[in-house]
Amino acid sequence: MFRFLYRTSSDETADAIPSLNIGRVICLCMASIAFVIVLYSVALVLLTWPIDEISISKSGTFGDSFGVLNALFTGLGFAGLLITIFLQREDLRLTRSELSETRKEIKFQSVTFQQQQFEDSFYRVLALYKDNLSKLSIRKDGLSEGAVQGVDALSYLIYKFEGAWSKCNLSDFPESEDEKDEYIYTLYKVCRSIFVRQSRYVETLNALLVMIDEDCFSLERRECYWRILASQLTVYEVKYLFYQAFLMPDYKSLRVALLSSLTFRDRFFMSGISEGHRKSFENLWGVKMPRSAENYSTPLSADRFKLAHKRISKRIAIQRSLMRKTSEEVRQ
Repeated sequence: MFRFLYRTSSDETADAIPSLNIGRVICLCMASIAFVIVLYSVALVLLTWPIDEISISKSGTFGDSFGVLNALFTGLGFAGLLITIFLQREDLRLTRSELSETRKEIKFQSVTFQQQQFEDSFYRVLALYKDNLSKLSIRKDGLSEGAVQGVDALSYLIYKFEGAWSKCNLSDFPESEDEKDEYIYTLYKVCRSIFVRQSRYVETLNALLVMIDEDCFSLERRECYWRILASQLTVYEVKYLFYQAFLMPDYKSLRVALLSSLTFRDRFFMSGISEGHRKSFENLWGVKMPRSAENYSTPLSADRFKLAHKRISKRIAIQRSLMRKTSEEVRQ
């Protein structure tokens, strides 16, 4: 019966406050009043039956007998008060629901605004970084005029560094602590002599990395922006920035990105930086970098790759053996 007094809707959730159907409540009250009056009248007639005399005085006495219904109407007045309370409860329910929806909308708008604000700043700084890269200029040794710019300038520095490092005759990273220090010291001196710091270019990237790490509106979305930035870096930029992070103690932002972002670590691994230099970086700054490509997807399974490698190696060995025999026969 009580369910009859409330609205039913398939859209309402289980914890929603039921909504009172005022029309049904009023109809039920009016029907109850009419039913009680009719029932009381029938009861009086049955109790006084048979009626011996019908007169005005007797009718007045019969009418006075309805005075007992005053208490009933008082109760119905109280019921009206309860209905008013239910109506106020309904208004409060609607108000709470509207406030909840408003809070959700404000929260969503706030997140959207933060995202738009961050992305506008991110892409502006990224464009500034690309502009500073294009304006980067390095004068080649032995040339009185002319200079290389942009990525070509970084490529020239990397080529110059690799030539200087090859003269040091150091290949594998040593095992003993003293030899490690000597290796790192030599690498530091060579890097210091070649990689002149391009402050405007480096600091722009530094600002971009700090923005992603500290100002990103969502921690889960940081990797997305690191991935975007990493996709914009050429192999020469990656190498140059790696050696800058190796040289400069204040270039913490890139080391944080290498620690926090799998994308950045993979990007630096794929850049062709030598194993000894990566180990020197790890030993000096405590930032581990991947040493193998085991985590990278391949078109064939690992076992099939190994078998293919063995077959190719065997075929090459046979070809070399045949060529050796042929050359020996020619000499004879």
